[in-house]
Amino acid sequence: MPTSTDLVPLEQTDPGDLLAALAAAFVATRRSENTRAAYRRDLGAWLDYAARAGFDPLDAWPGNVQLWLAELDAAGESGTTRARRLAAVSSWYGWLIRHERAARNPAAALDAGERPVRSPKRTAALSDVDAGKLLDAADADSTRAAALVWLLLFTGARVGAVLAADVDSVGIDRGYPVIDLPEKGGKTLRKTLVPPVFARVDAYLQSRTDLGDRLPALAAGAAPARPLIATRTGGRLDRKEVRRLLRRLARAAGLPDAVADQLTPHTTRATYVTSALEAGVPVRDVQYAVGHASPVTTEGYDRSSLSPDREPGFPLLRQYKTGRNRD
Repeated sequence: MPTSTDLVPLEQTDPGDLLAALAAAFVATRRSENTRAAYRRDLGAWLDYAARAGFDPLDAWPGNVQLWLAELDAAGESGTTRARRLAAVSSWYGWLIRHERAARNPAAALDAGERPVRSPKRTAALSDVDAGKLLDAADADSTRAAALVWLLLFTGARVGAVLAADVDSVGIDRGYPVIDLPEKGGKTLRKTLVPPVFARVDAYLQSRTDLGDRLPALAAGAAPARPLIATRTGGRLDRKEVRRLLRRLARAAGLPDAVADQLTPHTTRATYVTSALEAGVPVRDVQYAVGHASPVTTEGYDRSSLSPDREPGFPLLRQYKTGRNRD
């Protein structure tokens, strides 16, 4: 039997403390803070259920997991959410088995028919007209809003990557302005900035008093890392602030309430993918541009097939020779 280590606690006075320590040790192995936060929530939900149901999670069986998933389903959780929770729990048990803290993985033992099905819901995208209005509203609002919104809509970047980027993430490569964005798995995605986007990022950085006269990204490594998109006090924005900003700009742009109320930072990513595909950019190029491992993931963002102007009824108006076409 292995001995106790700082990474894998083996002995605690209270069983509950041991479970919490094992969960915390596993979560700490995840690189992204967003991933760590999600795992904390999902493992917490599983451990809470185990405590209520009165079984030891370190000796759980597939039946325990099935009953948990059924309870989540009855509580109204979507298939996507339950599938994510199951994946988190399964990953934890895989880690426990490697460290000899559990004998089996009850989550991995479920067959295909027992696993939750992810909801077939696609991310909403803005129309090209509405995207243009949002860009105009950002320009009219502030240099920071303009830099952020133009970056999101013209790079398709994850909002978390843009918020994690530093001033020195912007630079020049072969004569083109670029930005290096942190991606999942500790990777970096380099994006070329089209001139209007770089102009807005540059204008925003030049307007910031906390950066002094330092030009963005062209004086490498001279200053400590500072957020590319910052709060008024120089800190990092969070996702909630970006979502509030986007919805405020959407209303200022005169977008319909149904659109403005549902607008999220992820909408800009879906808009980038959809508009790029509609413009004829090959799927593989868009896939690489947004950092997807598979083109299937890229196609999942594409709503071009749902565009109203592709409704077969429109050409049928020209086919059916009737006076009712005038209505």
